[in-house]
Amino acid sequence: MKTLEKLKFPKLENEYLENIIRQLIHQYNVIQIFFTKEKYSAFSCLIINIESSIDAQKLQQSKWVRKVKEHLQINIVFIFSSKLRHHYSLGSPFIAFYCRESAVIYQNNEFENSIFRTEQWQKFKKKLNKYEGNFYHDYDLHELQIKNLISEGASNSVFTSYARLVEYDLDYLEELYIGSKSVLQSLDDRINNIIQYIPDIQKYFIRTPYSKFYLTDLFRKAKEASEDDDVIYKEEMYEAVGIAQRSLSFLVEKRFAELKKLIKKGLHESNEAVCEIEMKSKNIILDTAIETILEKAEVEEIYLYHQIIYGEKTTYYLMLIAVGAGNEKLKLITQSLKSKIGEKHDFVLLSHSRYWIQTNLYQNQSFFFSIIQNEYLIYSSSKYLPNFHWEVPHNSYHADLHFYYKPTKNIALQFFEITNDDKENYQGLEYFFALFFMSFCRTYIFVKTYYLPNYLSNQALWQLCIYADSDIRKYNYLIEQFWTDFYPYLDKHMTLHHKLSKLKKEEVLQMNVIVEKLMYELHNLVIEDGLL
Repeated sequence: MKTLEKLKFPKLENEYLENIIRQLIHQYNVIQIFFTKEKYSAFSCLIINIESSIDAQKLQQSKWVRKVKEHLQINIVFIFSSKLRHHYSLGSPFIAFYCRESAVIYQNNEFENSIFRTEQWQKFKKKLNKYEGNFYHDYDLHELQIKNLISEGASNSVFTSYARLVEYDLDYLEELYIGSKSVLQSLDDRINNIIQYIPDIQKYFIRTPYSKFYLTDLFRKAKEASEDDDVIYKEEMYEAVGIAQRSLSFLVEKRFAELKKLIKKGLHESNEAVCEIEMKSKNIILDTAIETILEKAEVEEIYLYHQIIYGEKTTYYLMLIAVGAGNEKLKLITQSLKSKIGEKHDFVLLSHSRYWIQTNLYQNQSFFFSIIQNEYLIYSSSKYLPNFHWEVPHNSYHADLHFYYKPTKNIALQFFEITNDDKENYQGLEYFFALFFMSFCRTYIFVKTYYLPNYLSNQALWQLCIYADSDIRKYNYLIEQFWTDFYPYLDKHMTLHHKLSKLKKEEVLQMNVIVEKLMYELHNLVIEDGLL
């Protein structure tokens, strides 16, 4: 794990904030942290480049973020890596200045491909000029539209168009001072918020007694009048609205010029306070997984043989060589991992004893040989553990495939018979559906990998199917669109086993007689006695 006590952030000059940052690095995949001390704005700026967009959104809403802003005058911005790069590629001067290399106070070199670096000024200048040019281009179109509406006497539309132009100015002011737009907030809230960064704005908007503004009230009334097919006659306010709006656009222009100078200057600064980690960082998620597994099972070795990142979720495939770690114990370990690590990380756990693997190499060697490699080993209980006696040469073949494919096909046919019943008698169909899914997964995995898994959870079986051949993921949408939680539904009805039926006709007849007799008694008890 990361040695948190060795992380120092001298530029922050605040122990409370330092402790929070250390904890963030411990819990999340933080790639970089940039800090610019208050000098060019009302707030110092702390930007945290984090791997996950979901984590960035969640952390941005944390109470401590507002507390730090209020008490320490530090604006904290969480931004995920791809968004950071995208905004920079568009020419965002906020990113170019506040995320320059000289502002780095922490950098995780394990995420080398995700580490953000700025370009030379001449290369970035073209992007910045285009970014600024887009502001003036769209601004001119807005302004031309308002002039045309004024000449047409469309009073309502004049004010609603001014409202859109004010919002447009605020978009840029927020991007240039805060790093993100707050388009979901009301116009009043946005103005109140940006005033903290640009006190001059208070000069352009008269407040109402309710922390709102006169002009924004006017915009609202015009919008309501338009919706009611009414007209608001306030032509005398055109000039006042125009002055306030042009004042905002002047502040945008001023901020562009300021950031341009700061970027050129900042690119020549050196960084003397980058946080360093004295010990090599490890994957906190895997550290937690190993610790949890060792608490609950007698493990000799753990292999991380596969890893999938799909959307915001990372799935780790772990092979345990352990004693007594059967399906129930694997289920308990998986549940414990979810409670500790959360839903954004998933684990597919397999477990066999060393002896079991050795005695089943005739069928499974292709699968185990590809996994039990030093490059995948993440835990070993001893340096004296014996090596496997691999079969050489080994001829892979699907022993007993008939006994796995045939019952899978049979249960599918039986399922179709019930679903095609004109009387729509679907009693027991849930169990046939669960049995088919489990049987399919085990057979599919066996065909693809020469490994027949135990009766794992249905989710683990499906994840092994994806490991066996990623193309099967194309059917994920069917699982996602299922009317209820798919895997719990299957597990609830999983009471049967994947094997050919060995029942004889005489045995079936005996069961049939029992069902008939008991159903007769129940019929008499309920129907004949008039209970229903």
